[in-house]
Amino acid sequence: MVTCPYCQAKYPENTLFCNACGCSLQRDNHKETALVSVGGVTREQTSEADKEKVTSPLGLKLIMLDSGRHVEVSLTTEVDIGRLDSASAWFPQVDLTRDGGVGKGVSRCHAKITRRGREVFIEDLGSINGTFVNRKKLSPYLSRVLRNGDELQLGTLRMQVSFVK
Repeated sequence: MVTCPYCQAKYPENTLFCNACGCSLQRDNHKETALVSVGGVTREQTSEADKEKVTSPLGLKLIMLDSGRHVEVSLTTEVDIGRLDSASAWFPQVDLTRDGGVGKGVSRCHAKITRRGREVFIEDLGSINGTFVNRKKLSPYLSRVLRNGDELQLGTLRMQVSFVK
């Protein structure tokens, strides 16, 4: 088990971020290398796992453009975005209720973000008021690549996407 150094929550080994507070759970940041000789020249070779760590975002920061509030989440699991609904036991990782989600047309179960390999995708989950990436409306249930710096809009609530490595 891994214990979060900030909030003391417990997670299985190899969990990268705390779901409760977003803190990194990595114990060390060393990279595995091997010495390889190519044509008489010896150099360091980085393992495939480390190459993916370098190029794959491990976390996501959403900056609410109206309020300036920052939300950081891990990309080790699917990230549900919407509004809390305790009656139906819906608790999204990114709850936009406090950002005026109800008045801005954010559905309870609005969108989800997933990481597959080195790419991050967003998918509208059939929301009433739509999900937009850089002002282009997404088709429901069709994933689209999400890039660092993209602007997301759920209903009329706008946010900036930033990847955390």
